[in-house]
Amino acid sequence: MNTHVEDLIAYPQRHFDRPEEVLSEPTLSVDEKRRILESWKLDAQRLAESTAENMSGGEETNLRDVSKVLVQLKSMEGMPIARQTKQGSDVGAGMATGALVGAGAGLVISAVTVPSIALVAQVAVVGLIIGGVVGAVTKAAR
Repeated sequence: MNTHVEDLIAYPQRHFDRPEEVLSEPTLSVDEKRRILESWKLDAQRLAESTAENMSGGEETNLRDVSKVLVQLKSMEGMPIARQTKQGSDVGAGMATGALVGAGAGLVISAVTVPSIALVAQVAVVGLIIGGVVGAVTKAAR
């Protein structure tokens, strides 16, 4: 990985004004975009924790915006898989859709309450299970 990308990952706020700009950067791979956004999210989470403990300098956190863009990126990654129409893919497609919806719901819940990666992961797993069951039932009904 080149030093420019490493610098983007280490200091995303220096190079991008808004998290959405990361998605439209054509020279970056999907993995590099994900790593940049995850780094940005970690910085925003740390700032939010500091603010909650009255230790910030008054900066505003953009945790919600970064989380939304990460969900967008993940949904963009899953699109080619969802378009495949192979026999027997209903369960897998249902699981993928359920996980994405669950992760989105977890992010929304975290944004409204206390931010928690564990909560997002738990809701994504629940979505994965429900999506798999729905996919299996849909396939069985055909």
